[in-house]
Amino acid sequence: YQRRVREAVVSTQSTGSSGINAEYGNPPEDYLSVLAKFGLPKKNNPNSMAITIYYKTVGVSAYGISNPVGARLYYCPVRVQMTDEMSNELYGPQAATQICMPLCLNSTPKATQTLLGTLTRGVVLQEDGGDIFATRLCQCAVFFGDKRGFLTKLERGQRVKIFDFKNRFLPLFFQYLKVQSEGDQKVLLDPFPEPDVMLSFGQRWGDKRPIENTLIWAKVIHLKARQLVLDFTQLFPPLSSSTNDDCIQFSKSDDYDRLADAFSVAM
Repeated sequence: YQRRVREAVVSTQSTGSSGINAEYGNPPEDYLSVLAKFGLPKKNNPNSMAITIYYKTVGVSAYGISNPVGARLYYCPVRVQMTDEMSNELYGPQAATQICMPLCLNSTPKATQTLLGTLTRGVVLQEDGGDIFATRLCQCAVFFGDKRGFLTKLERGQRVKIFDFKNRFLPLFFQYLKVQSEGDQKVLLDPFPEPDVMLSFGQRWGDKRPIENTLIWAKVIHLKARQLVLDFTQLFPPLSSSTNDDCIQFSKSDDYDRLADAFSVAM
C-alpha cells in the first residue's frame, strides 16, 4: 500500500500548479482527487469542522459543524427581540449554528464571568472553499494561532482566514507524504502540519502562559485535514519513521530476548 501511495505522489510531479505557495512545494491543483484514487482520506466526515470550548484545562462543550453558513461562538443568556436585518448586523448570520458558551455559577471564576460578558456579539466561524475563516464581532480581543504561540489578533469586523487548507496544509502534507514514501529521512521539513487552530479570548498564550492556562479558549479542527493526518500516521507509524526524541524507541529482538520471553511465559 505504501508503494501505491508513493506511485501516486510521484505521478503528480509532472502536473502543473498555480497559486500555490512555493515555500511548501508544488502539488497539483487536483491533489485531493489524486489522493482519493488511492483511498486518502479513508473516511468522509459530514461535518466540516469540530469546535471544542475550554475553560482553562476543562472542556465544557464540543460541537461538530455541518452548517454551510458556519457557527457563532458567543455568550448571551438573554436575547433581545429585534429585526432580522439588525440581528444580522450585530450578531452575524442568524442561520449560523449558535453556540452559547456555558456559565456554571458555582464553578466559573469571577474573571471568567467578566470575560464572558464581553462575548455577547461573539465570533463567527465559516468554512469557505476548504479554508476556515473567522469574523470577530465581540468586544473581547480574540487571538488565533497554534500551540507554539504564533499568534495573530483578529481585528473587529474583518473576515480573516485562520486555517489555510489549500495553500498551506495540503502542500506541506504532500511534502511529508513524499518524503516518507521515498524513505528519505535526511530531508528537513517544517513541523508536521496540524489539522487545527486555537482561539483564545481576552488573553494571549505562549512560552510563559500555555494556552491551557488561559481563561477561555477553543480548538477548531478542520476535519478533512485531521482525517489525512490520521491516515498518514496509519501508513507511517511513528515507531518506525519518526525522528522525534520523545518517540518510544527499541531494538529488534535477539535470541536472548526470545529466550527470556519463553521463560516469562513459562513462569
